Amino acid sequence: MVEQLDTAINDAQKADETCLVRRLCFIKNLYFDDSTERAAQRVGVSRHTGDRWLARWNDAGVDGLRPSFAGGPPAKLSPEQFEEFFTLLEDGQPWTPQAIDDLLWERYGVTYD
Repeated sequence: MVEQLDTAINDAQKADETCLVRRLCFIKNLYFDDSTERAAQRVGVSRHTGDRWLARWNDAGVDGLRPSFAGGPPAKLSPEQFEEFFTLLEDGQPWTPQAIDDLLWERYGVTYD
């Protein structure tokens, strides 16, 4: 299993998947008899995070450790509105934060925190 982890770590490094590399190193530490707490400490995360990673590893292997950033609230502006908004910002520099907030509200009816 350690050789398979090494291969997965090398593949993730080549693909520039740094989050996956870290998670795979955590799992590899477990195979070298680290406790979950010690393995987590070695990669700089909490024991609780290590527990979650271990559960994901047990459920789905390498794919279970891949970060998924799906979800979150939908965008307030469409892609076309974003493009228009950034063009307006570029054309009218310099902008104050308040002026940007006003522009977003007056033109698109949205606010951002």
